[in-house]
Amino acid sequence: MTSEHVFLNDIISDHRERMLNLKKYYPFFKLAEISFSQFKEAGCELLDMGYITMAILRFFIEENNFKEKEITYGEYVEFMTNCLKRDFGLNLLPQDNKAVIDYIFDKIKNEGKPFTFEYFDPLDKKKRVSRMKLIESKIVDNTVWYSISSDAIEFYLDTKEIKDESKISVEQLLLEKMIKSKNFKGGTEVVKRINSEVNKMQYRKNEVVAILSNDVFAGIEAYEDFVDSGMRWFEDEQKLFVKNMELIEAALNKTEFEDTNSESYYRTVKEIYELETELKVAINKHSELLRACTDLQILTDQIIKRNKLSRLRTGFNFNNSLNDIIKHDDAQVLVDLLNPMMSLNIKKNFNLISIDDILTYRPQKPETVERIKAVKQENIVFEDELEDERIKANYHFFMKHLLQYISKHKEFTLAEFNDYLMKRYSEDIFRNGDYYSFFIHLCQKTFYRLKDIKEQELRETFLEEILKDNTEYMDIAFSIVMGEEDANTIKLCDLFEITNITFVRED
Repeated sequence: MTSEHVFLNDIISDHRERMLNLKKYYPFFKLAEISFSQFKEAGCELLDMGYITMAILRFFIEENNFKEKEITYGEYVEFMTNCLKRDFGLNLLPQDNKAVIDYIFDKIKNEGKPFTFEYFDPLDKKKRVSRMKLIESKIVDNTVWYSISSDAIEFYLDTKEIKDESKISVEQLLLEKMIKSKNFKGGTEVVKRINSEVNKMQYRKNEVVAILSNDVFAGIEAYEDFVDSGMRWFEDEQKLFVKNMELIEAALNKTEFEDTNSESYYRTVKEIYELETELKVAINKHSELLRACTDLQILTDQIIKRNKLSRLRTGFNFNNSLNDIIKHDDAQVLVDLLNPMMSLNIKKNFNLISIDDILTYRPQKPETVERIKAVKQENIVFEDELEDERIKANYHFFMKHLLQYISKHKEFTLAEFNDYLMKRYSEDIFRNGDYYSFFIHLCQKTFYRLKDIKEQELRETFLEEILKDNTEYMDIAFSIVMGEEDANTIKLCDLFEITNITFVRED
């Protein structure tokens, strides 16, 4: 019965956690499928999007985290230009180079939208959507600054450890990202990994001591490797610990301005305190490791010194010494030979300091297992999901009215359609920004036949998904005639200008 419970727990209860762990790999494999076939004329058939993705992530980690600065688009273009020349041997014309690099950046950013990873939750019996971005952006002083997301850093660390930096330092940079993005629960998991790394270093230190006690030469080699790969980062790691503690304190101070009666306030404060407690444990363990490594340095120096002295002692040959005494006929040499043997110190004393150490020694308390209750995860609605729902609803609204108007009029202009909407809904409808983006999407094609769109499996534009839902207008086909941009414009609400276009129904 117990084995069956474990078996079912692995399948059902752990499924959500497994899917959340898998989500950070999803964008890479989605990007790796991208083809550069449209750039064949520029000789871009050899370009590999998987390699380019990993190169860009490493570039962002270097600039954002190790150099502690964000990136402009110009810096990205410079890096990618060098990457295409160096790694793929491409020397593109300026216009081709710009087109390829812009295309790659749009795909990495997923055109500004997060990558969505859908999975079935067997506990709640419904579909869930997990979301992540590789690159984040913000506008400061009319300049767009780009930085890597915490999920992208975690994905890159999982693929291979960065050898040029301490694993603890890199994990702390990830922790800094999570604190700034208010992902305190995820930050606690990162700190637990830091504790695991500290434990690994403590174990490696003990291994070095064991090797030193058996083989001095192998021990010195192991000690030097330990110093080079771990101990030389201690100072940087301590600074990052202090920096992250300050970020946690700042986050805790900000909660004072929130609604103290809301459920989200108590959940946030609880997560911050859990993160702070876990980080304090990590700092204490790291300090203990630092003290242990200092003791290791002293022990290593003593073992090396003792080994050197033992190697200076040569073996004494009594036969050779007797032959030298007979040869020189000098018995005085026997005095120098026997005096050290007559004055041996055979008394052994017990160090008083060691007695004090024994009396004051306190054994470590056994660690108690903390039982964590499973908390049901709330269904969180993200801001961009609300934006997508709003845009979709508005596009359905505009498309329905446009098809109604087309079904009644053989040919008309956008200005005439605007007058129709204004009479029904007043001028306020033109203050909706989705109205203008709707026609930008619509004008990506100049001819639409709803029946063909419904039958085809792959749809070329975003609006074709909306067109196929209007089943009552399946017999309609229409074309769009573009007007001259400079001479034929429409002014709306004394705020916006839009180029006039003509719609023609094809019977």
